[in-house]
Amino acid sequence: MTNNFNNSLNIALELLDKKAWATPLAELERNFHGIPEGEITFAEELLNLLWLLRTTQQADSDLPLNHIFAIRLAKLDAWTFRFSKITPTGKEFINPLVAVPSDFTQADFGQSGSAFPAEDIIKCWVRDHLA
Repeated sequence: MTNNFNNSLNIALELLDKKAWATPLAELERNFHGIPEGEITFAEELLNLLWLLRTTQQADSDLPLNHIFAIRLAKLDAWTFRFSKITPTGKEFINPLVAVPSDFTQADFGQSGSAFPAEDIIKCWVRDHLA
């Protein structure tokens, strides 16, 4: 799936003229490999979001894509998953925005009704990492 995801990601980003987003989004997608696959994976959600962004861009090319993407990304269900690991000081939650894939080896997960990190933090990540 990784090669298919990367190919699809590159196509979508090229059409959006946002090729610089490829590395941060691919790294983010890798951090969600540990969640259980339901009807749709994080990779599929992310690609669907990008294609919706492309449709939005075609309708109005003056819209601020980064801002729209930040709002929509923060609303994905994947943020309700809580990754955690046991450390010498107790249970520690893993933030998928700043974690590296090795943080997820041996991680447990659960699910909550709200996003982690909070939606405003996800939006800040988009503004900081997706120029």
